[in-house]
Amino acid sequence: MTKGNNYGFGCYRIDNRIEEHVNSVNRALLNGIRLIDTSANYTDGRSEILIGNVLNDLTAGGKIKREDVVVVTKGGYMQGKNYQFACKKRDGGNPFTDVVEFEKGLWHCISPDYLEDQINRQLYRLDQTGDGGYIDVYLLHNPEYFLNNAVKNAVEKDDARKEYYSRIKKAFEFLEEKINAGTIKSYGVSSNTFAHNSMSYDFTSLEKLIETAGEVSADNNFKVIQLPFNIIESGAYFEKNQNGGSKTVLELASENGIEVLVNRPLNSITSNGLVRIADFEYEKFDKEEYLKYLEVAEMMEDDFLREKLQNGNVPAEDFELLNATMITGRTLKNNWEKFGTIEYFNDTIEHFFSHRLNLLVDYFEDRVNDDDLIKQFDRYIKLIFRLLNMTSNFYKESASKRSAYLHTVFEEFLESGHRNLPLSQKAMLTVSSVPGVSCVLSGMRKEKYVDEALRLKELTQVKKYEKILLKLKEDLSGALNEN
Repeated sequence: MTKGNNYGFGCYRIDNRIEEHVNSVNRALLNGIRLIDTSANYTDGRSEILIGNVLNDLTAGGKIKREDVVVVTKGGYMQGKNYQFACKKRDGGNPFTDVVEFEKGLWHCISPDYLEDQINRQLYRLDQTGDGGYIDVYLLHNPEYFLNNAVKNAVEKDDARKEYYSRIKKAFEFLEEKINAGTIKSYGVSSNTFAHNSMSYDFTSLEKLIETAGEVSADNNFKVIQLPFNIIESGAYFEKNQNGGSKTVLELASENGIEVLVNRPLNSITSNGLVRIADFEYEKFDKEEYLKYLEVAEMMEDDFLREKLQNGNVPAEDFELLNATMITGRTLKNNWEKFGTIEYFNDTIEHFFSHRLNLLVDYFEDRVNDDDLIKQFDRYIKLIFRLLNMTSNFYKESASKRSAYLHTVFEEFLESGHRNLPLSQKAMLTVSSVPGVSCVLSGMRKEKYVDEALRLKELTQVKKYEKILLKLKEDLSGALNEN
């Protein structure tokens, strides 16, 4: 299935409207990356549209053959447009079957009627609706949402698991029909809980999935699973949670000819939050200078909100908006030491600060005509961006200590030819060297990330992968707390 290629293009956050993303997919396919992993919910379908457009252009131009590319996509999430459509069907009295209404804006479903709807849409987005069009691998996307919802509702574990695998069986039966129709070539499950302890409520058992597929057909096409695995989250290699605690998920998959796609090779979710396994470039953090800038930013915000904007006859409804968005200075002043990690701070920028700053910039560009006020706002916004950059440097400086620790572990066990690699490449190469791993998925939104993956293909495998994983497993707290 992976056609001898150990690295695949992960399409999370890939968007057909962004030229850099289009260029990256082109570069990958033209230079030997042959597996593309996407999903119905990635950028609300725009990831699949991009893949379809690039595949069509390259195959029509004779630059690649469709059969040389493995297209993996997934279904199950109800978010964005799919969520809105599901709500309309429910409100109209014709809901999809067995929907897990997890929270507002996020439902989940793997019933045959929903999968039918999704696959039809995905074939269209992937430009595979013509004669001979198909999806190579179709995965149920995190079906454990059912279990996560069941535990919230205090459903007894055995009852929840019985229903869980019953729903998966119905999905497998439907997917076998799609294979008979030529729509897909094989199917499987992408789950974040394959490597959990078998007693965990949300554990997904590969052993049980194999058994379920066998009940559907002795000659079934359950061929692929996807799971998180990296040098810190190494449960897929160490956790003996299959066959009565005698095998790991990687061992059982290998024994049964099931290919394993690894996601999140560089993003580890730990008890301390998200950890990015990478090197960090930063400028030295000057606390005294930073605190002075914070005071100035807060004073500028107060000055704008209490005097300048009030004197500028800003409408009451606009002032309410500005009062809720011109808060970055005082928010940083109260919280700059509380974000914990660079990963959490970056997430806060993306989901909290960016939206408010964009609203402010748009407002002053579109609604403010006072030249002096515009100049003062320009000084303010430049100061805010400087403060965000300085805050980032503060957390990158801490993260670099963690990265330095990880480098020391690699230096102890890597062959000499691997020791000068960046941390991200050391981590990727180690994971790809583990037996049972068929393909490591890497986010390649930039062409330089594609080039890094291509360089890894030329390197020999890591021989002492187990010692590296074991050292980090034993020393995990040290790896995460060197801040």
